[in-house]
Amino acid sequence: MQRLLMLSSGSYKSTLTIRLRDLARHLSGRFDVTMMTPPADKYNDFTPDYSLRPEGAKLIQPWQLLTKSPIVNLIPYLITSFWHIVTSRADIVYLFKPTPITVLGLLPRLWGRTVILDMDDLGSEVMKLEGQSKLIVWVASTTEKLTVRYSSAVVVGSTYLESILRAKYPKKRILVLPNGVEPSDYNDVAESQPRHGIYFFGGMNRIELMEDLLRALPAVVEAVPDVVVTIAGGGSALEGVKKLAHDLNVDQRITFTGWLTDMLSVQAHTHFADLGICYQPDTQTVRAASNMKVFQYMAMRTVPVVSDVGDLRRYVQDGKAGAVVKPDDSQALATALIELLQDDERRAQLANQAYHLAREEYSWEARAKRVADFMTEGGRRG
Repeated sequence: MQRLLMLSSGSYKSTLTIRLRDLARHLSGRFDVTMMTPPADKYNDFTPDYSLRPEGAKLIQPWQLLTKSPIVNLIPYLITSFWHIVTSRADIVYLFKPTPITVLGLLPRLWGRTVILDMDDLGSEVMKLEGQSKLIVWVASTTEKLTVRYSSAVVVGSTYLESILRAKYPKKRILVLPNGVEPSDYNDVAESQPRHGIYFFGGMNRIELMEDLLRALPAVVEAVPDVVVTIAGGGSALEGVKKLAHDLNVDQRITFTGWLTDMLSVQAHTHFADLGICYQPDTQTVRAASNMKVFQYMAMRTVPVVSDVGDLRRYVQDGKAGAVVKPDDSQALATALIELLQDDERRAQLANQAYHLAREEYSWEARAKRVADFMTEGGRRG
């Protein structure tokens, strides 16, 4: 059995590591899987947990300092992770997200090993939008270029990323692998009478990701007075989101839950055939991303409402498993939400189709099979 070393830049339980963690779970039948993640970062409040025992994989957490300075923590981490990479004797190294933490995974290329890069967004561009320093953005951009150029093959989350890389590296082997969902992480959802429910969950670090939804709500509330709106999540823009909701006079109609620790906590706020919002602006970073919440909405047997940007339309099968709305148009969003809320039969049909996809085609088990075949072929080609 081939040895597979999978590297993440986020701690084991962080949202950054969901993709890697669930792939590792289902790759363990074909590979001897080891994951390597930082023991502490902002996602676990710099509190290591050395008792973690991943399903189907071994876990290595290289030593680091426990300060809140990324640079100070990075130096000892790189030294110890270098040692683990060399001594792992991995046949295949899988780097998730090109960062200064994972870039050392390129080293096994020097002794003929296969190195697979997995990127599901444009990290450096996201950092620009979040206002990170020019130095941090430059480091991220340089790391992306290095890992793409010197990896054996690349897994990307979207067709937009594929088009960018194929233009620059026409001979590079590329697999398009959108994000997925782990159905076993959710409670089964029985079909029942739909309510008038809308919800969103996720990070809110830029108010523009929420603005169109909030501006659509006054019209929705007027047309559907008993609508229930839930916003679950947090981030640097949360207070701005609350202020805008207040200014639009819809704050009393919204339940803000704050961050929830797991998907079952999110699911406690949802019902069959609710409308799950993934209405994103038409920007390069959105086109490049594979938004995981669409698949999570599907697993909760709710109806994804997406903007027609990037691959979002593909995920809901051109409207057969969700609703597709023109982007950057709060009026169009309001119209779509009202029409859906007033049509229980259609919402039930969409929710059931989405649920079926989440449990089969979009499951991490199905995604892992595609990755396993791709990596094995990559190993034969070197």
